[in-house]
Amino acid sequence: MKAKEVLETLQISRQTLQRWREQGILKARKLPNGRYDWDPESVYAILNKGEQRGTYLYARVSTPKQKTDLEHQVENLQTFAMKNGYQINGVFQDVA
Repeated sequence: MKAKEVLETLQISRQTLQRWREQGILKARKLPNGRYDWDPESVYAILNKGEQRGTYLYARVSTPKQKTDLEHQVENLQTFAMKNGYQINGVFQDVA
């Protein structure tokens, strides 16, 4: 994450961001240009007060006749999640 994203997400000052990096509260990797690439997991750990984030999939169709479409949606979501390295914590399906 870029520093600007971290500042906006956590609603902190740049000085606090630097202090937390120095104290090891936030993890960052220094890039060749001198800037930092901030670890999203450490940012969200603070934002979520230590609660781990989960990845949940949600698929919905309007009628029972579209049940096969619902299954295809779930398959596509699972494929996308796996390709992008997400660990799926749950799948929710809805027929309205």
